[in-house]
Amino acid sequence: MNSGVKGRAWPPTRPRLRQVNAFTRWVLHTPVLRRMADRQVCELRFTGTRSGRDVVLPVMYAQRGEQLVVLVGGPEQKTWWRNFTRPHPVRVLLRGVTRTGIGRVVADGAAGRADAAAIYATRFPNLPAEDDPLVVITLDPVR
Repeated sequence: MNSGVKGRAWPPTRPRLRQVNAFTRWVLHTPVLRRMADRQVCELRFTGTRSGRDVVLPVMYAQRGEQLVVLVGGPEQKTWWRNFTRPHPVRVLLRGVTRTGIGRVVADGAAGRADAAAIYATRFPNLPAEDDPLVVITLDPVR
């Protein structure tokens, strides 16, 4: 697939993606700039189930109440979402506030898939979930 920009292809290379992610995370941590991204991007932080390493990445999300839904586009090239094949703790920087919760993958055909896909489609009608995995995060109550 072509990005429409002459000389550039999609998806971006790993070094380029790292730069984009770092910039997006910087925006999320800068109060004046954060307002531009808050409605559609949050930051996930979790410990890798196999590696034990801290993972931090920005993701697009849709929210209904205390549930966040993240579409894993191009899952063949990504590994982060596999940490949530079983329920796994996660911290979410959401509109400037760090929340904790439990994330889990809702694969095509799984219980709750239609509801999660509907939440995502309401927020992003032009990004169909199709058969890509969705990570559903249930946020802990605010203390």
